[in-house]
Amino acid sequence: MVSEVMGSCSSDGKHLAPRVSRAGRWRAIVLIVVHVAIALHIGHYMATGRTVSPLEPSESMAFTGDGLVNAGVIFFALAIASTLVLGRWFCGWACHVVALQDLCRHWMVKLGIRPRHVDLGVLKLVPWMAFVYMFLMPLVLTWLDGKSFAISAVALTTDSFWRTFPGWEVALLTFFVCGFAIVYLLGGKAFCSYGCPYGGIFGIADQLAPLRIRVTDACSQCGHCTVACTSNVNVSREVREYGMVVDPGCMKCLDCVQVCPKEALYVGWGAPALFAKARTALRERSRSWIREILTLLFLFGGYMALTLHNGPSGALLNAPQWKLAAILAAGSWLVAFVFRPKSSARGDYSPFEEIALGVLFLAALISFRGLHGWVPLLMAMGVAAIAAWVALQGWRLTARRDLSWRNWRLKRDGGFTPAGAVFGVLVLASVGGWALAAREQRTLVRDFRTKEAALIACSNGDFTRGLGLLEELIAAAPDDVELRIYAGQACLYLQQNERARGHLEAAVRADPLSAPAHRLLAALCDMEGKSDEAARHREAAELGRDP
Repeated sequence: MVSEVMGSCSSDGKHLAPRVSRAGRWRAIVLIVVHVAIALHIGHYMATGRTVSPLEPSESMAFTGDGLVNAGVIFFALAIASTLVLGRWFCGWACHVVALQDLCRHWMVKLGIRPRHVDLGVLKLVPWMAFVYMFLMPLVLTWLDGKSFAISAVALTTDSFWRTFPGWEVALLTFFVCGFAIVYLLGGKAFCSYGCPYGGIFGIADQLAPLRIRVTDACSQCGHCTVACTSNVNVSREVREYGMVVDPGCMKCLDCVQVCPKEALYVGWGAPALFAKARTALRERSRSWIREILTLLFLFGGYMALTLHNGPSGALLNAPQWKLAAILAAGSWLVAFVFRPKSSARGDYSPFEEIALGVLFLAALISFRGLHGWVPLLMAMGVAAIAAWVALQGWRLTARRDLSWRNWRLKRDGGFTPAGAVFGVLVLASVGGWALAAREQRTLVRDFRTKEAALIACSNGDFTRGLGLLEELIAAAPDDVELRIYAGQACLYLQQNERARGHLEAAVRADPLSAPAHRLLAALCDMEGKSDEAARHREAAELGRDP
């Protein structure tokens, strides 16, 4: 594309430098206003203790899952409806994660680092898959269970503003992964391309929008528009072939319109992208049935991986959901097939490597998501995309005689350069961390199953077996308050008072405000005739908290 720009000349034969877009400044101002509005919303809640429920698309899960109408679902519905008319404007002009990615990219460029967009092929389906899982799967489950789709309640305000948000540590880590790390490795707006569930539905709705970036006959194919685009759209190619921008990744930033030296690009009404016809015999990437079958298999594997988890941000606990995954995959594939991008550039990876990327992504998603409560779904999407790319780069590093990344030569004539050796060490460290995460997930699942078996045994009256299983878990996690309380209850049923006291006092040492532990200790003291100590524990239980 640089060659296209260099080929753009004025009437006197001099090269034209690309213009600086004024739209970027306006967009920055709008995004600042958006963040000020978010701060005022939070400030209102902190001052009054009650405010409008979060204007966050993820809040819509309460509607599709439980029939609860909140401000978030109304906000998301309006954003989708406006996209059906105006195109994918919300991402470019109102999304805080896009603002974060653009800010990270801006400062990287200032430091001489130019993030290059990496086309991960099949992983472009991930946003749509995530949207279906988060917002449509609950409706499918309601249908399969034969339940009503009726609205259960309306709650446009809340006194628990932070209830559905992660802690600040997890939020900062998510912003680092989805803002800085993924932009540095995979290019500007990479999280939008490979992880954002909201972008999944906005990309579909965009293809039905009649308002689009279009072109006049004044276009000279200088390529300035493509160079200016931070949404990874080949604008010059699309307006040449279709007379408009048809890529659903276009976020209507308007940089391309602003930099056009002939002012040939404009925003206008007309046919939506879905019905656009190529002006020439455009040679698009083959849409063979083999590719479609592989796409369907990736979607099926994705829903299997997602439904293995207990909730959108839970741990790896559920049994495989074969029927549900098959229904979701078939429906998702049909929509993806109908709304597939009109113009697909050749990807960065071979078909075999794309298959490997898909498998690696799903394996990483299973390994990292929900790990110790530190990796919610959206962060897991970003981590999985990065992990899949890193692992594939490691394979390329071993398989190829010559390899470069950015401005660094990693291998030359089969030998590692110093940069390649460092890169290889970083890849090994990343894969090692991935392996540790997978092992930890396996341990967590095993412990959950053991705990489940212990509680079932106790509920069936087999307290000896249940207590034995609980104490196996306590040996590995002596400060787990919940396990100590369960073990204390089992000991009381077995009339092993001293053993019960040991578990319950350990629970109180780990959490002095545990109301259940204090209540059980009070009951134990009553049985032993220690009325003063029992009274102290009852008082502590009143001041404590229940889980």
